[in-house]
Amino acid sequence: MKNKYSGLGLFFIVILIIGLFISRPKLIDDSGHVAASPAVVPTLFLHGYKGSARSFSTMLERMDEQQWGSKTLVCFVNKRGSVSFKGSIPENVENPFIQVIFEHNRANLSDQTKWVQKVMKQLKKRYHIQEVNLVGHSMGGLALTNYLQTVADDQLFPKAVKFVTIGSPFMGIDRENYFEENYGDALTDLRPNSAALRRLIENKSSFPRDIAVLSIAGVVNHPLAGDGLVSLASALGNQNVFNSEQLTEKVITNSAATHSGLHEMGEVDELIAEFLWEDLGAK
Repeated sequence: MKNKYSGLGLFFIVILIIGLFISRPKLIDDSGHVAASPAVVPTLFLHGYKGSARSFSTMLERMDEQQWGSKTLVCFVNKRGSVSFKGSIPENVENPFIQVIFEHNRANLSDQTKWVQKVMKQLKKRYHIQEVNLVGHSMGGLALTNYLQTVADDQLFPKAVKFVTIGSPFMGIDRENYFEENYGDALTDLRPNSAALRRLIENKSSFPRDIAVLSIAGVVNHPLAGDGLVSLASALGNQNVFNSEQLTEKVITNSAATHSGLHEMGEVDELIAEFLWEDLGAK
């Protein structure tokens, strides 16, 4: 009797082992499918110097109303560079928006670039994001440019597909009173001909050539004044950083096209939507 039960026990153990081996490939396949699914291409928004959650909030609300997408994830980077997330990347959202917020919003370009790297690495590791679009206002555009030059095609990060800069001072801010009225490490990098801006130009060859770039500039009254803070020449100084075949430039001449007003304009919304999401019917 004892041998009979022992034989049955051995039989069930063998069946269990066989079952585990049969099911194991399925578990691996499922994991791989999640990581490599052609899922969505989220769009990440990064504010500029002194920016906050408010910098892109109304733009994202307007885009949501137009049914171009929805803000589903917020990435918050504290002063120590630690990243936390609120929200998710739901499968049922066709075009998710990711908003990145720096607590230390006056940090230099080097620190901002490191923080973007941390965010991007986590987006790929935690949320399995393979591709992403990028939108940066003002210094946010510079930080994203520096990030893309730094990581290039590194497989640890999501691949950038399209990139939009809004009022980004590629040649610096040529207004001395601005530096007298403000403070923070970022100001050193925002001066014309700063070491940080020169490096962006020197590293032009490191910027991936397969990324389509749209640069939006504002002119309130005169090109020299540009959007009231960044001159037209500075905003279009991206020609020294991007290759001409990958670059599209749009200049908005309007009394409302101020530096902070650019991301509050419906015309800018439409330019971004048409560039990033043509398949959604944005015009």
